[in-house]
Amino acid sequence: MNTLSNALLATLLAGTCAAWSSPAGACGEVMYRMGSALRYQAWITRHPARILLFGTAASAEAKGLDRAGLQRSLEKAGHQVSVAADGAALDASLAAQAFDIVITDADHLAVVQRALAAAAGGPSLIPVVTRGDLEATRRQYPEAVAASGGINRFLKTIERTMEARGS
Repeated sequence: MNTLSNALLATLLAGTCAAWSSPAGACGEVMYRMGSALRYQAWITRHPARILLFGTAASAEAKGLDRAGLQRSLEKAGHQVSVAADGAALDASLAAQAFDIVITDADHLAVVQRALAAAAGGPSLIPVVTRGDLEATRRQYPEAVAASGGINRFLKTIERTMEARGS
């Protein structure tokens, strides 16, 4: 009887773990046990967004942000990401496609706000700032992110923004 109970429990746990690890049901942070430590395996979005990254790579790097790395990480999480380096490319991108979110360096907020005023669909704006400017920027833009905050901070901010948009 003990062997049968153990086998039944093992089968139940295996089925439960298989259901949790299924890509179709995956959402949020996924952790796995490796030895005695837990490690993050991936972040899979529950709310895929069409994201436009605006600004030059040099501008992002000045704030301590690897824009190419951010783009790769956002795409791995399930987001569609486009990049616009200047005002003309920003206007063209917003005219060609509807975006859910625009992520930009706080130094470019005036250019982006002007372009968003003319854009259909009204994408949400997430400014990227240095850690010292974060609190001041959050008074006007609650979803501002510190460039040094790491990819998890960006992903969580995008999730909150998409939930607030009802997506």
